[in-house]
Amino acid sequence: MTLCILHLGSEKTGTSSIQKYFGSRRDALLKQGIWYPQSFANQKAHVHLKLSRAAINGTLTDDAPGVIEFRSEYDAAMRSGVKATVFSSEFFHSEMRDSASVERLKEFLGKFFDEFKLVYYARRQDQMLASMHSTAVKGGWTTNPHALSVYESKGHYYFDHLAVCDLWSEQFGRDKLICRVYEREKLMCGDVVDDFLDVIGLGNWAGRTHVAANESLSFETISALLYLNASVDKDNRELRRKIVARGRKRNGPRISMLTNAEAREFYGRFRDGNAQFFSKYVDKELSIGFSDNFSGFPDVLPKMPTVDIQAFISGKK
Repeated sequence: MTLCILHLGSEKTGTSSIQKYFGSRRDALLKQGIWYPQSFANQKAHVHLKLSRAAINGTLTDDAPGVIEFRSEYDAAMRSGVKATVFSSEFFHSEMRDSASVERLKEFLGKFFDEFKLVYYARRQDQMLASMHSTAVKGGWTTNPHALSVYESKGHYYFDHLAVCDLWSEQFGRDKLICRVYEREKLMCGDVVDDFLDVIGLGNWAGRTHVAANESLSFETISALLYLNASVDKDNRELRRKIVARGRKRNGPRISMLTNAEAREFYGRFRDGNAQFFSKYVDKELSIGFSDNFSGFPDVLPKMPTVDIQAFISGKK
């Protein structure tokens, strides 16, 4: 029986970078005593989505294919002398929203592990909102240019760090939860992967190489993708890929689709809950609150002319 580390997210806090790092270095990490299971993982994205989904659906039964696969991999890992096991899924945060799901997960994992550590990264809510909107635009899930539209689809809980941590601490215990702040100056070496490695005890491991995932989109890329999302070509994945690649190459300015006033108002909705969250879950030596810098948000949202969008998509601009 060994330590199980659950990386809960939250979404939009560099989870893909952590998963890409761990998923692409399983063998090397195993030699260090860290097991990052292939079982329950999406093989392309390295996220343990199938574990969070199974907990929600109540399919963590002994005869379930995923559980059978996990047991086999677990036995092999234990024979190799594993010290800690890491599961990572931002969907622990975004989709597991009831006590029953979390309780099912704990009961299942309790058959294999006798110690738990839960790691949660919290990001300021207005920044989460803007980042999630960018992801929705990139994925073709929205035609709305306003980031506030994301709140309607995700709901209040998604942004409520206090509610999320209360849900998980209710089942695992408050002392098992390690909460970090997703702000560059508050992360080890200014990097979330370095920070996570430090939290789980690997520190500045010699095998560490930097990886990037889900890079932010430029304003012109977002404008072009919104135009595509509203067109008959919205399902053209190759064109979508080319637009993103073109925007990355041009490296234009990043402008959040949320005004400064909107960002302040949205953040204000969570002010009291955030104060309780920091008091209850965050080490005071790390931080007592989020940064109050809103300089990254424009006073007025710009609009890219249609003719310029068309030229950008066609490669003429």
